[in-house]
Amino acid sequence: MNNFSLTTQLTQQEYCKLFLQLSYKQRVYQIITMMGILLLILSIIRFFIPNMLTSKVQLFLLCFSIYTLVLFPVLIWLRSKKIYKTNLALQEAIHYQFSDENVIVNGGGIESVFAWKDFGKVQQTKSFLLLYNYNRAAYFIKLKDLTQEQINFIKLKMNNG
Repeated sequence: MNNFSLTTQLTQQEYCKLFLQLSYKQRVYQIITMMGILLLILSIIRFFIPNMLTSKVQLFLLCFSIYTLVLFPVLIWLRSKKIYKTNLALQEAIHYQFSDENVIVNGGGIESVFAWKDFGKVQQTKSFLLLYNYNRAAYFIKLKDLTQEQINFIKLKMNNG
């Protein structure tokens, strides 16, 4: 495949959605959400079986389930919003040049050259292709900016190193 390049830029809303989505792929967030659902069900069942729990325990269960199901995602969203606002590199357009030998990333006036072996993982979400280098930093590329052939090329290079 011939070399190709593209420029992409994340909006705050795109970053926040992606941050929330990636957070909930982690096991700890999934467990907390399941606990919240179970506690909500338990506090609702208490209305039909009055002697099952004391009203204080029911109130605690209801509050905790609301926290895990509503407030917790809001806090994650606010955290991601703060990260986006304080990280100027996330706000700028980033230019990528892909070749058989390397990836050149240019953003904020800084050019970085990465060999394909410098990346440890590629992950595709509904809207993004994420390239993780070994220091756990991710480069976000919008799928709408890539053709299927380019996506396949990147995945092939990542697998072959």
